Amino acid sequence: MEHRSAMDLLSRWSDKEYWKQLCQNLSISDDNRSTASDGGYTEHKSQLTDKPLQHLLIYDGYALIDKQCDTNLGNKVSQAISDLETHHSLPATFALLFDETWLLAFQSQTFLLSNNILHTRMKFNFDMLAWHIDPTRNQVGFSPHRDRQPDTDEALEQSFYADGQAKYVTHWIALTDANPNNSCLYVIPKQFDPGYLQGDDGDDPSQESNNSYAISKDMKSDDKFSDPLSRALPNKQSYQNIRALPRQPGQSIIFTHRILHWGSAGNPHYKVGPRIAISFVYSDPEYEAPYLTNFAMTKDKILPPFALRLLLVCAQLLIYYQRFELSSVYLRACYDYVKLHEMELNEVYRKKVYVEFVKAMKEFRDEKVEDDTGNSLKDNDDGCEKDNTNGYSDDEDAMLEAMLDNQEEFEDDFDDIEYEDVRDRKRAKVNV
Repeated sequence: MEHRSAMDLLSRWSDKEYWKQLCQNLSISDDNRSTASDGGYTEHKSQLTDKPLQHLLIYDGYALIDKQCDTNLGNKVSQAISDLETHHSLPATFALLFDETWLLAFQSQTFLLSNNILHTRMKFNFDMLAWHIDPTRNQVGFSPHRDRQPDTDEALEQSFYADGQAKYVTHWIALTDANPNNSCLYVIPKQFDPGYLQGDDGDDPSQESNNSYAISKDMKSDDKFSDPLSRALPNKQSYQNIRALPRQPGQSIIFTHRILHWGSAGNPHYKVGPRIAISFVYSDPEYEAPYLTNFAMTKDKILPPFALRLLLVCAQLLIYYQRFELSSVYLRACYDYVKLHEMELNEVYRKKVYVEFVKAMKEFRDEKVEDDTGNSLKDNDDGCEKDNTNGYSDDEDAMLEAMLDNQEEFEDDFDDIEYEDVRDRKRAKVNV
């Protein structure tokens, strides 16, 4: 995002009317009573009953849901995401500001929890993201990863219930066609993935990263310490186990925290339109607590206050900062907003947000040093000078503040594509 447009946005981003003007087909309301009736979707149940879905999720690590979300609602959210991305150069995740996204989330919650597709202890945890993947703009999905990586064998075992159900599940909903031509999800099913239950070997001394499930381009399948993909794909025949999961609008996928999955690169020569999707996460509160501490989505209270919606957007943009091309001005504003409302966030999640902000500011500082022209590649695409004359002094102050607030070393469980992958794509938006 260019410097001037970022400052213009930040001066008005707490104004609900501003957002209503950007996406005029959507609404921002505090009247929960008027929308509660929209939360049901009995006419859109999957063709499968809860038991087969539950069985597939345990056996394969994922399950396909043929039809689930309200078509009209999905179309509205899809159009808003498209408008945000193409007309306003804003990340799709800003769709979380609008009522319709939360109504869609409530439909997801009702479908998965009321029908006992997930374990009875599972809760909606507010890990929400939206994506707009346009192959003609060189946008691609996440590289292969797992969503969560427990540190020990015991922790890995405890991330599942005794009956094999996972304590962390993502519900990924296609709002447009998602296919190999415009990007879809690919997975390696549980039964073909040794690391799914056994864990991934993170003791390779030759690897600089402590992230045991980042994929190294230089690793070979016969190395003593192989990465997750090499273990799951040890020979030519094993590549036949990779499954593409194309989805039509309104269809969806549920998958666990351990499934190896990725979003493909589409074909820029096919004019099939972008892949637009949204996801909602469910978890056992003892495994990963809901991100918002003072709000729970119920039939009588589906819509959180606007300030909480903006807080969640800011926090998620910081957590996944490597997926977006955002200026340091923008990221600093997100951090400031999170600090202002930090007591509304779960403590563990809040620490993750601060750690990712520190990482982001370090990357900006390092890129500034490497740039021979003295210009930040991300901040000055429009030729503007920075507001502060001391370079990154303000951001460094913020880094120190965040570090002091979190003195204990904290390693998050979010998967990051490895450094080389990020570096190669730093000029492009990387989405899921």
